[in-house]
Amino acid sequence: MFADYVFDMSGACFRSSMLLIDHSIEARVDYLNAFARCGFTAVRWTDDLAFRIAWEDRLKGGTKLAVLAAPGDYIPYDLAQLMERYDVSFRTLFPELDAATLERDRALDLDLLAVAYKRDGSRLYSLGSSQTKRYLAEHVESRDTAEVVCDELCSKLVRRTTDAKGYRDWFAVAELKARVDVLAARYGIRCETNALTDGAFRDFMLSAEYGKLGGELDDETPVLVSKAMFYMHQHSERFAIVVMDGMSEFDWRVLCESFDGINCEQSAVFAMVPTITSVSRQSLLAGKYPVELGNPWSQSGEKPGFVRCARSWGLRDEEIVYLRGYGAELPRGCKCAAYVILDVDERVHGQYGGRAGMLADMELLARGGRLAALVRRLVGAGMDVYITADHGNTPCVGRGRVTGGGVETESRGKRMLVVNDLADMESQKEKYGLIEFPGTFLDKGCRYYLCPSGVSFDDPGKKVISHGGISIDEVIVPFITIRAERA
Repeated sequence: MFADYVFDMSGACFRSSMLLIDHSIEARVDYLNAFARCGFTAVRWTDDLAFRIAWEDRLKGGTKLAVLAAPGDYIPYDLAQLMERYDVSFRTLFPELDAATLERDRALDLDLLAVAYKRDGSRLYSLGSSQTKRYLAEHVESRDTAEVVCDELCSKLVRRTTDAKGYRDWFAVAELKARVDVLAARYGIRCETNALTDGAFRDFMLSAEYGKLGGELDDETPVLVSKAMFYMHQHSERFAIVVMDGMSEFDWRVLCESFDGINCEQSAVFAMVPTITSVSRQSLLAGKYPVELGNPWSQSGEKPGFVRCARSWGLRDEEIVYLRGYGAELPRGCKCAAYVILDVDERVHGQYGGRAGMLADMELLARGGRLAALVRRLVGAGMDVYITADHGNTPCVGRGRVTGGGVETESRGKRMLVVNDLADMESQKEKYGLIEFPGTFLDKGCRYYLCPSGVSFDDPGKKVISHGGISIDEVIVPFITIRAERA
């Protein structure tokens, strides 16, 4: 919505090419995607020579360009004359509001602002700072405005889910879904996003496409958590991985609100299935598929697996450290560190307030600022920092505890069963609507059964937050990069 608003205000629909002078707006919202949807090629200005070599002929030949530049950039007159200039600033976008107030409010939801201003702009007139603050509180950050935004985002979510094919499409779906879920939880809006996404995502996870992700190479993400260690080693000489146990895209969207001033590169990654800690975190830190782990159902091999992985690159023991908690000190000379943080998962397993409860807990963690402080400390020590999770979490309603059914190997997540080949699962499959998972990346000597979306092996009717299954909330988790030289 904000991106479309910028596009409309710029008058780009009537122009062949645009010179967008960005006043620190694009760092808050990627509005270039609106220009791309309308046929523009987005180009970030670096310098005169580079632009002339790569783009001048195409610009003169009629290619539609949206060139993004900073206010201090020198744009030669002959090139500037070929493009329509528009200053993307709060002053030009919302002329009746106090621009300084909008700039200072780093928590301001710009989608809400765009929707409210389009609705109310003709009735506003040169509001001062205090009047702008009152307008934001009463009309922008309101349930009525949020409902309009949720409706539009849900329509977009349906379109993206329908069109999703590969892993990048699903990353975009997961990020958009989290955006809707946080907004709905914050304003008390009923919005069943799982019903919009989980069916199509389940089909993807049960198909051969999930298995093919093991062969994908991407410069922005390891794609699978089992490839994360190798990916970080290839991209950083010294790094720390911060594993937020159980953190979903929803949780990260709230936690990152405390990251003001920290330059984050955001992507995502697929967890291992079943999405439980022993399986997925071991795979993450050992750099192995679950079938390659000594015992994927026990966490006892987690630290040794991490150390062995780092040793395989030629690092010495004094250069490798596995730590728990925000306050753990990074040893001098360390080149590879793992920080395991349990805050999110502890709140998941004690959470009976649904998404609203998780929102309140994540807002409390964000205000505490401990994750952001850890990142700043590590970056200050010259480490590239990667923040990710072993798995996410999803709201569920209990359908009863499992009894019998063969040998149960692991079930702490309450969303999955692992049984031997002799187990008779017909009655359980019917009772719980279980989904048989093909065992991708797992030992084929067992059979794997997962609960359907929104169902868990808890007391009947009990509302919980859980994990272990293949909903998009559990499987796709954030993968955040903070470079030491740019933080």
